[in-house]
Amino acid sequence: MSRSGVVRWTGVLGLAAILAQILAAIVASVAGSAPPVDDPVKFLTFARNSQLASTTVLMLFFIGFSLFIGFIAGLRAIAVAAAPEHEWLATTVFGAGVVLTVLGLVGNGLALAVVGIAASNHADAAQIRLLFETERLLGGAPWLVPSAFYLGAAGSLGAVTKILPRWLALAGWIGAVLVMAAAFSAYGASDPQAFWSVNGSVTFLAFLPFWVWTLGASVVLVRQGRTDARR
Repeated sequence: MSRSGVVRWTGVLGLAAILAQILAAIVASVAGSAPPVDDPVKFLTFARNSQLASTTVLMLFFIGFSLFIGFIAGLRAIAVAAAPEHEWLATTVFGAGVVLTVLGLVGNGLALAVVGIAASNHADAAQIRLLFETERLLGGAPWLVPSAFYLGAAGSLGAVTKILPRWLALAGWIGAVLVMAAAFSAYGASDPQAFWSVNGSVTFLAFLPFWVWTLGASVVLVRQGRTDARR
């Protein structure tokens, strides 16, 4: 494949990955928020009744994280071709992206187990609560710390290789600081209904810098690929 093709398809995969995740978030918000886990029976009823919406959300996240692998692989290839001396940094960004993907897939796998068990005839309310809180914990500091590292490294990669504009480097560095700050919510107790807790709302908001940077980089790469193809 030509360089312009690699650049364009890397951008397309990044766009598709983030749009799938954003669509999943929209579907989840339309489906409504879960009741407090302090009442396991009520939570089990919610999980059972929202099986279709929850499964759709999780499938979209599975697709999004899988497509993201193609984006980070393409980003590494573009960076290495542009600046071979910085291959170590390109590989670092790729490795951090793989870690994010694995954690995301594992967390969503646990959430799918919650939905599947809740819909079965052998559902246990306490077990459902344990799986749900564990899944939310994985979306906290265990995902946020590698995400901050990924954003910082990706911003630096764009800056030193010149494959991305300067504003994306700044966005990556600023995003890394914000996400790392959110990771300190790990010092809070387990309370999915709270804002600042180990699995609270702040961990969802911390996804925004990851989405914004990847979406911005993808748009830039798609445009670069089209420009290169015309030359």
